[in-house]
Amino acid sequence: MTKRKSISYRSDKCLNCNTSLDISEKYCHFCGQLNSTKKLTIFDFLEEFFSNFYAYDSKIRNTLLFLFSKPGYVAKQIVNGKRQTFANPFRLFLSVSLILFISYNFNNTFDLNKNNELTNEANNLNKQLKEKDSISINIAGEKSKISVMDQLGLNKEFHADSIYTKSDLEKNLLGTTYYKITSFRNYHNKHEKIKTPNALMNLGYNDTKLNQFIYNKAQNFKSNDIENEITNYFVSKLPFLIFLALPLLTIIFWLVFYNKKYNYAEVLVFTYTFYTFIFISLLLLELVKYLNEDLSIILKSICFILIFPIYLYKSLRYFYETSRWKTIFKFVLLNLLFLPAILITSFFVISVALLFF
Repeated sequence: MTKRKSISYRSDKCLNCNTSLDISEKYCHFCGQLNSTKKLTIFDFLEEFFSNFYAYDSKIRNTLLFLFSKPGYVAKQIVNGKRQTFANPFRLFLSVSLILFISYNFNNTFDLNKNNELTNEANNLNKQLKEKDSISINIAGEKSKISVMDQLGLNKEFHADSIYTKSDLEKNLLGTTYYKITSFRNYHNKHEKIKTPNALMNLGYNDTKLNQFIYNKAQNFKSNDIENEITNYFVSKLPFLIFLALPLLTIIFWLVFYNKKYNYAEVLVFTYTFYTFIFISLLLLELVKYLNEDLSIILKSICFILIFPIYLYKSLRYFYETSRWKTIFKFVLLNLLFLPAILITSFFVISVALLFF
């Protein structure tokens, strides 16, 4: 790289954008490319790689150092213009969230086999209801057992690989939505040429937009193991869903701590740096889990009950430069509004995710 910067290799024109240059200029004043005509070598690639890595590594080091030592400091410095000193908050958050959820999958945090266990438990419960839920009726002095399930028309076995009409499923009190989706999928696989409105009519459903949507989405499932496929889908998309959800949650921060000094985009920087701290902490706790799972659970409880709220309070006070009591009041208000905000945001994000399933 040093030789490539030599004046002997400089040109009067930028090789990237053709901007006229002076021999004294090391870099193009228009696009920023190095003013050099020297051919690239392997050494040049390696030197450039390690220099860029070290530059980014120093940003990460500065970010992590102040993220854990001074709550709110990183966000405030970035907003005040010191962007070359710290890592990009949006890119760092996405990277950390990806690593975190990869580690969760690796540690079997999302154990998809539990869905099968729950399904088996539901089937066993259904069998027990059929066996036990009977009444004795004395007719003409004789006792005869009549199953309540039989009386209600519920004593029918349902299978995910079968096709059921609307009237069939209305007799079943459990798993109506599940068997509706599997029936749609099975029907489509058997009658691919039948259009959606006709398929719905044949299955006894009204040709509504919602039923059309469910029927069309049911075709995307690779099997009738719907719970596992949906869980797999959301787990794989979770980092991106959270990344998209934070701008909506930031609205609550922005409104509660409204300050003319900061616009919405600047508050967004604060939100991403705060959640980066949380995700890095959770990632470290995942490492503790390898050593002692019970200790990891205890530390997680302490973090969510004590450390994270205190960190948020200190971050808000430093970032907005408000008094202690004003910060406490708005902090309490923020937490009261946060739960409904999370519910609304979750509904919106899940709805968007299902559209692209």
